[in-house]
Amino acid sequence: MVKEGSPSARVVELDALRGIAAVAVMAYHYTTRYAEQIGHAGGSLPSMAFGKYGVQLFFLISGFVIFMTLERTRSAADFVVSRFSRLFPAYWAAMAITAAVVYTVGLRGQRLHMEDLLLNVTMVQDFLGAEELDGSYWTLEIELFFYAQMLLWFVLGWLGRVRWIIGGWLLLAALEGLLEKAGWHFPYAMRELLILRHAPFFALGILFYRLRTRPAEWRGNVAMIALALLAVGIGQKPLMLLVAVVCCAIFAGFVRGWLRFLDLSLFAFIGGISYTLYLVHQSVGFVAIYRLEHAGVPAWAAVLASMALAFALATALHRLVEKPAMEWIRAEWRMRNVRAQEA
Repeated sequence: MVKEGSPSARVVELDALRGIAAVAVMAYHYTTRYAEQIGHAGGSLPSMAFGKYGVQLFFLISGFVIFMTLERTRSAADFVVSRFSRLFPAYWAAMAITAAVVYTVGLRGQRLHMEDLLLNVTMVQDFLGAEELDGSYWTLEIELFFYAQMLLWFVLGWLGRVRWIIGGWLLLAALEGLLEKAGWHFPYAMRELLILRHAPFFALGILFYRLRTRPAEWRGNVAMIALALLAVGIGQKPLMLLVAVVCCAIFAGFVRGWLRFLDLSLFAFIGGISYTLYLVHQSVGFVAIYRLEHAGVPAWAAVLASMALAFALATALHRLVEKPAMEWIRAEWRMRNVRAQEA
């Protein structure tokens, strides 16, 4: 179902999937990742390692949504303002909260050198050689590089040739994976800027968008989906192929209309705060779990309390920063365009 009422109508099932993916990643971090990096002092917990693959589902969602957005975008500047307003105000606010926690009651290993901390403001700190303030931030750089590539194709007027673009992505992704397996290294800058290790997942999102909106072209799009899965199978570990197949099954269900049951207020709420939840949960949550467990709280209770804290912070960030900042920036941009037309 598409929810109308805004310049870019939202697909509520995708919002719900985004929220579910964010919760899955948080569950992985609070159980498995915390146990690996720090160790639960309040008893053992079941491993939720599967939750980390919520990131790959995020990438499919981004491929779908960004291609849809660009098809409705009038200019490159409109797209840049849209993405900036969506990403950066909430990110900077989340950074401020995380830094305040880390540098006051945080764990020693969480504190960065000031240069690294300042580079985190760019959202591409990993590419610049800096450590991340929060371990979850690594995906944001990948999203930005994906946006930049899609914007380039939009400016060049090549979105209509997206199958050729995807074909090039898949070929390079498979080649990079094969070279890595053979002990050779693809040029770092090219690999990162072209997001070769993740490109097949973004490509799958684009292809499912085309499958949904261009049913007459289903044979070509299904063939490209098969090629994307082949590229994952060639270039990555077998488990990643399984992840890609599961993500495809989820999106196939979405395209067929089988996920309409996700159009519920609970999923709408989680989807609405999914970005801020992703931004604030890991480092702050690790501090909360550590302090609670070392105060004698059982691990399961510490994790549940930390989840509640993450949801509260994410909700506050969404309502007080993300949503108002996004609306204000976009409204100011529209007014500027109106004034420019009237001048």
